[in-house]
Amino acid sequence: MRQILMIALTLFISGFSNVFATEYQVPATPGSFQTLLDSGSLKGGDRLILAPGNHGKIIMSGLVFENPVTITAGGDGAANLDQLVIESSSGIQIRKLSIIPKTLVPLGEFLVSVQDGTGIHLSRLIVASAVNSDAWSAPQWRRNARNGIFLSGQDISLTDSYVFNVRHAVSAFADGARIERNTIETFGGDGIRGIGDNSRYIENTIDTCVAIDDNHDDGFQSWSLDSQGRPGKGIVRNVRVERNRIVNGDHRLTCQLQGIGLFDGVYEDWVIKGNTINVDHWHGITVMGARNVNVSDNFVTDFRPGKPGAPSITVMAHKDGRPAENSSVERNITQPWLGSEGSPFNRDHPGVALSGNRVLSNSHGGNGTAN
Repeated sequence: MRQILMIALTLFISGFSNVFATEYQVPATPGSFQTLLDSGSLKGGDRLILAPGNHGKIIMSGLVFENPVTITAGGDGAANLDQLVIESSSGIQIRKLSIIPKTLVPLGEFLVSVQDGTGIHLSRLIVASAVNSDAWSAPQWRRNARNGIFLSGQDISLTDSYVFNVRHAVSAFADGARIERNTIETFGGDGIRGIGDNSRYIENTIDTCVAIDDNHDDGFQSWSLDSQGRPGKGIVRNVRVERNRIVNGDHRLTCQLQGIGLFDGVYEDWVIKGNTINVDHWHGITVMGARNVNVSDNFVTDFRPGKPGAPSITVMAHKDGRPAENSSVERNITQPWLGSEGSPFNRDHPGVALSGNRVLSNSHGGNGTAN
């Protein structure tokens, strides 16, 4: 196998020790990649360069490396996988691969799944159920679209990647997740689900939701879980959602996209700052069960007239009645509220301080009111 897969042996310097690490050139022939992974010959610092072509479904299970192993594409063409599953592994970097299945992935599964990983870093991936969904009807979306990326464990990152034509795009349950600078486009569920503590969601673009069922689609959604897995019974702690762009673009199956929906707290020590949200639902930014939550400098509008918009910004008590604590809504800009109770900025929510917010006269700017 080494004669087939190994072309170059390279010396790497790692820490204070000289470690011989192998660079493998992996051909796109059936089983080559998986055989190498299962061989037991990989060690920390190794690099796997995947040739252009399809490498099938890959399962990485129980692989633990102190020095990261890097898997990346080589050559000018795309190195593609049907599906990528990483289980109970650590110290792995995946770069510049596409995951677009050429064979059937079971309905409900994720195209990329990291389960109980540590130190797994994914970057510059292209992930889709299919290259083109333009002709799909809603029933075809339900049959054809697969979930995008699932992340659980600790210290997991997804950066600079493109996820499109999927159902739920990114589901991050990891503690210490970093989801940054990704583009999510044309999805039939939620854009990002951020469930883990100590996580960062920075400078992502979430664009164009399609209506395929009765799911309440969100650009970004989170909910707490207790030790028994019950929603709304736990705490999600120390999360930053900053400088993201959430927009519901035009599509013949356009859904009524909600912006940032945090409905099942408690949410503790959250910062939601500097996001641009253009959606057609009253939930522009909603936090239910806030504890030390700051919502500031966000721009929240709806370019489509009429209901169910316009979107609002609301920070309030938990569904079970526990009041918000030590939270603030500051320097945000939104447009006039269509509801009968007046602007959400002016509602009395105990534990939430309001300051410097502005309501524009229309979604394109102009004079407005402030509080």
